[in-house]
Amino acid sequence: MPLDDIAGSLLGGLFRFVIYVFVDIFFEAIIKGTGHVVLVTLRPKKEPSETACAVVGLLFWVALVVMSVLILRPLLT
Repeated sequence: MPLDDIAGSLLGGLFRFVIYVFVDIFFEAIIKGTGHVVLVTLRPKKEPSETACAVVGLLFWVALVVMSVLILRPLLT
């Protein structure tokens, strides 16, 4: 059934494209953007690299989640 293969390939490619766009937007805007803001706030005269922004952004969000869990757990029990 060549039509099934063509439709499957087309839908698979479309699905990969949509996922790539969402992941790219999420990573660029949320993770790297937060890292850039943190680094520019801490070191205003130095332009941060993309890698530094990504690492600091990930660390910021992980720390935020951990702190939220540690604060909210005693309040909810």
